[in-house]
Amino acid sequence: MRLPRILSRYVLREVVAYGLVGFFTFATILVAQNLLRRLEDLLAIGFGGYDFLVILGCFLAMFGAYAAPVAFLFGVLLAMGRLSSDSEVTAMQASGLGLRALVVPVVALGVAISAVTAWLLIDVEPAGRRQLRTLLEEVASRGGILEPGKFRGVGERMVFVTERDRENNLRGVMISDRSDPARPYLVFAERGRFVFEPETLIAHLQLERGDVHLDDEKGDPKKHQRIAFEGLDYAFDVGVLLTESRATLKAREMPFGDLRALVARFDSGETVETIEKAHLQQPVTYRLELHRRLALPLAPILFALVGVPLGLRRARGARSWGALLCIAVVFAYYAMLSLSQFLGGGGVLPPVVALWLPNLAFAALAVALLLRARSRSV
Repeated sequence: MRLPRILSRYVLREVVAYGLVGFFTFATILVAQNLLRRLEDLLAIGFGGYDFLVILGCFLAMFGAYAAPVAFLFGVLLAMGRLSSDSEVTAMQASGLGLRALVVPVVALGVAISAVTAWLLIDVEPAGRRQLRTLLEEVASRGGILEPGKFRGVGERMVFVTERDRENNLRGVMISDRSDPARPYLVFAERGRFVFEPETLIAHLQLERGDVHLDDEKGDPKKHQRIAFEGLDYAFDVGVLLTESRATLKAREMPFGDLRALVARFDSGETVETIEKAHLQQPVTYRLELHRRLALPLAPILFALVGVPLGLRRARGARSWGALLCIAVVFAYYAMLSLSQFLGGGGVLPPVVALWLPNLAFAALAVALLLRARSRSV
């Protein structure tokens, strides 16, 4: 029996309307949570208003691949629940339309969401992660970690400057260095200049006309050393602020083609030591990332197959039950995914099995739910 186009458009309109609400909600939660978690580091490097907008865009790129499937499931559950609670499903069945009239348009939309998710995972998310790292390095290179009149903590160091101009010339510099707890010291300088090396994430304070004050090596408070200097190059690692070093080739930052080529080299028998790359992670990390990008795009299709029969089971309180069901289903899927990644990373399961296992489990669940829903509607 051919499906009525009007009915298909009506079902899709319901799913899309609730899904858009869910996307803005879940995307806001994910972005805000991660932004707040890194807010201290961002404030430490001194980002501005434009930098903040770019960071928001990077976070949306990084977490859009998770928000889109969850929002789609949210839309499916609430739409099916509303159709069921308003007896529209009963009317459809009385007209000779069965479960297929609901499943087909929702799965078709799920295929489209899967394509978008694949694009986000393969291209957009890695690019967003690379752009975020580049932005943080750029802000640091502009001397943003040094704000005049304020103490800035950089690891075990505290830096203070009285003045800083646009050329990163400094006046009134004070540094408290406790990187070696046994021998802390203070540095005072009349002026200096901030220089940043983006390749190594090393910042230099090229100081002029100052003193270094050291406590006695034996801890005698009555003894004190003072060393005067005309020039001093004080260097420190900004990577402690940026969390992750640029030197390591991160799996989640790699373009898909490069990632697939690297995994192929590992599969051919090459090792980390024989590949001419700086600071590679373990081979299993790249294999897991490759299969993550291939397996996760199927989540919207699975959510469509699971969401339709689950949503039809609620006759009252459709919206509240739909939201709770969405949380439960999403938690089950991503908890299983996290467990599989842990088992794959620990060598208990091969990466290909670990990353595809949640999809296989949800496919089996979808078949069982659809068969049960079909038997109830007959």
